[in-house]
Amino acid sequence: MKMITTGLTGIMVLLMFSISMSPGGVMAELPPCINPGEIWVSSTDGAEMVCVPGGPFLMGASVKDTLADDDEKPQHVVELSPFWIDRMEVTNAQYAACMAAGACQPEIYETSALTYIPYSVHPDYQHHPALIYNYDDAEDYCRWAGRRLPTEAEWEKAARSSDGRMYPWGNVLDCEHANYYLCNHVPEFDPRNPRCGYSSFCRTARVDDYPRGASPYGVLNMSGNVWEWVSDYYDPDYYRVSAGYDPTGPESGEFHTRRGGGASSLSADVRVTARASGKGEHYYDGQMGFRCAVDSGE
Repeated sequence: MKMITTGLTGIMVLLMFSISMSPGGVMAELPPCINPGEIWVSSTDGAEMVCVPGGPFLMGASVKDTLADDDEKPQHVVELSPFWIDRMEVTNAQYAACMAAGACQPEIYETSALTYIPYSVHPDYQHHPALIYNYDDAEDYCRWAGRRLPTEAEWEKAARSSDGRMYPWGNVLDCEHANYYLCNHVPEFDPRNPRCGYSSFCRTARVDDYPRGASPYGVLNMSGNVWEWVSDYYDPDYYRVSAGYDPTGPESGEFHTRRGGGASSLSADVRVTARASGKGEHYYDGQMGFRCAVDSGE
């Protein structure tokens, strides 16, 4: 059941961001991605995009990684064409602009409530990641913005580069680099505060938080904060048959894949090789978002 904004707060947020952003669907001419980490700003939604150059990288978990599940193996070399990827996760403010343009009509997205201001329209959470529980709703946004969801291989290369590291910044996890469960970033309880999924509080951080946790290309929050949708269908055995050049995942499947772990995730799930299916029940953990990507310009 779709939720419709009726409160004054929701209307004001949608109007504010629809005025400042273009209708979507077409971007200014995209430059070629040549210099690693170079930033280009989308004229559609103001997203900062980072250049990830073409070439090979190690995808999947090493045999030495004791936290890895079987669906992360075998580790294999994948070669990718250059691409651009959002430096940060898509925010509530950006998603509001897509809704105001009529291009995003999410099936599960709370914008009104009687006793509290929902997360999606709360003024304190506009620069936090939009919580998008259905794959199609994330895909609609990227299409509106003139982009697409990244493939699983693109997401992983943007997160770790080519040296096989476990996290975007290296191989040791701590709360200075990522927002995940052990950091216990729980806001003080207030019944007027927003909910995330079925939780009575939200653990997400701003999308520009944790700069020390940036990937080698400067991409933020690829470990923790929210799980992120990628375009590939989920198949636990796909790595055994994956193409070695620009893989796009299985041709079909029941669920798409999510990567990166969230603010409520344990250490094993915030490793850059961790994989999970986007089953519908993950709505209840309140930690699914996304970022977009686009092919390199010529």
